[in-house]
Amino acid sequence: MDLSEIFGFLIILKETLKILPKNGKLVASIAILSLLLSSIIFALFTYFLQLIVANMFASYTNPEYSDANNNNNQVLKYTALLLAVELSFLFIFVIISNLLSTATILVSSFSYTGKNLSSRDLFSSIKRTWKKPFSRRSYSPSSSRFLSIAVVLAVILVFIYPNFITICAAVIFGIVVYIFLLYSSVVSALSVVVSIVEDSSRQEALEKAEKLVMGGQRLHGFMLNLFFNLVALILILPGFYYYIHKLSVNNATIYYGLFFMNFVSLLNIFVFTAYTVFYYRCKKHHGEEEEKEEEEDINVQYSQLPALDSDIP
Repeated sequence: MDLSEIFGFLIILKETLKILPKNGKLVASIAILSLLLSSIIFALFTYFLQLIVANMFASYTNPEYSDANNNNNQVLKYTALLLAVELSFLFIFVIISNLLSTATILVSSFSYTGKNLSSRDLFSSIKRTWKKPFSRRSYSPSSSRFLSIAVVLAVILVFIYPNFITICAAVIFGIVVYIFLLYSSVVSALSVVVSIVEDSSRQEALEKAEKLVMGGQRLHGFMLNLFFNLVALILILPGFYYYIHKLSVNNATIYYGLFFMNFVSLLNIFVFTAYTVFYYRCKKHHGEEEEKEEEEDINVQYSQLPALDSDIP
């Protein structure tokens, strides 16, 4: 394995930056819409959250609920309401994220192939394929679920036996599991692009993604995942550190949450654009693009052949 295979993902990032200006109006519209919707969702969520928490604390000072049983009933009532609000906004955010991810993949696909995409065609394509990323994300290998449970058990073990050895072992184990999950998630992430670009079913997309990552291409996908996660970590940690130190400042939580939501939205656009480029590079690596171009050339040449005199009545 040479360095070109390890750092081959840099070529994917370079091509990603090149295709972003193509269909630039649509890309800008997706980015603006993503920032706008995520900000509105977060603002509404924060408003309802503060309202529910304020009413919860106000119920303790209300003389009508001075009894312990009444207080417990009020706590359960507001806790259930708080959980319902959180799940509702999470559901809305996932739906919007799927729509924007689908739009990003479609625009990136047309930009990579050098085709123009009208707004009307984009909306019709989104209407046909927007549910596919949602079904893809519900898929996870059994080994990933097993390792996730193992990490939870390791954390519980640290809480039961908090010493230097258990903490170090848990941290190392967590890093190894995290790297494995990044490596194994390449197929699942690529299948999202396959399902939208090729308009295929869940099983077909997963099988096609498995074939595409063969021949060393999975390593490029893993390096992409690792790169994006490191970028997110580098940008989010300073903000989280600032948030902890400014926790007592009014609206610090709102500002950090708004920054986090907008950052995730923009990163999501870049990630799916990069994975669309990765999809086409995998096809090119396996010779699928060349075969398609040869078929198109043959069809063009056949259509341009002059008709024989014997064929003319």
